Amino acid sequence: METQSDIHTIDAGTIFADLTEQQKQQIQQRMSLTTYEEGQLLYSPEEYGERIFVLQSGRVRLYKLSPEGRALTLMVLEPVTLFGEMTLVGHWMHDSFAEAMTDCVIGVIRRDVMREILMHYPQVALRFMELMGQRLREIQNKLADIAFKSVPQRLATVLLNMADLSSTSPFTMPPTVIRYTHQQLAEMIGSYRETVTKAMGDFRAAGLIRIDDEMIYLTNIERLQQLAHR
Repeated sequence: METQSDIHTIDAGTIFADLTEQQKQQIQQRMSLTTYEEGQLLYSPEEYGERIFVLQSGRVRLYKLSPEGRALTLMVLEPVTLFGEMTLVGHWMHDSFAEAMTDCVIGVIRRDVMREILMHYPQVALRFMELMGQRLREIQNKLADIAFKSVPQRLATVLLNMADLSSTSPFTMPPTVIRYTHQQLAEMIGSYRETVTKAMGDFRAAGLIRIDDEMIYLTNIERLQQLAHR
C-alpha cells in the first residue's frame, strides 16, 4: 500500500547536486513522496513507465528473473539515488524488477517532468549520463565476475563493495555490512543458497568475517581483497 508523506529537501547526493537551493526547491515542488512497504514491487519488466524514482530512505533491489524463476540481483540501491531511468529512453519500458527490501520513502517524478528538467538543466543531464554510465559499468563487472570468478571470490567482492572502507583504520571497528540472508547474497552473485552458506561458513572459520545480530563484520580486509582480486 502506498501512502503520501511529507516533502523532504532533495539531497545533495542525487543528480540535482549542482543546482541552487532555489532550483532544487522548484523541482521538489514537482515531486511527490511515497512510502513503499518491504517486499512491495515498484515496477516490473516490460511495464510502461510513467515515473522516475528518487530513493530517500530504505533499500531497493533491482533484479531479473530467469524463465525458471531464478533471481539475479543486478544492484542494491541505498539513499540517495535515482532509479527507473530506463523509462526515459527507447520505448519507455522498464527492463528489470524493482523491489523494496525494507520500508522505503521514495520521491516520484513524472517522466515528462524529468525530461523537461534534463532539457532545462544541462548540469543535471550530465550527472544523469554519469549515473547511467556507472550503472552500465557495474552490470558489466557483475557479468564478468559471474563468468570468471569462483563463488568465494564473488562473495568476497560483493561484501567489500557493500562495506564502507573509507573510515577503516587499525583503531576503528571492522567495516560492516548489513546482514543479508544467504538467499539474498546468492541472488547478488548468481549462485545458489547452499553454495553461499558453505562459503560464508568457510569465511567465518578462516577469520575473514564475524556475524553478530544484524551485521556482518569484515574482520580481515586484506585477505578478502586478495581473494576478490585473485
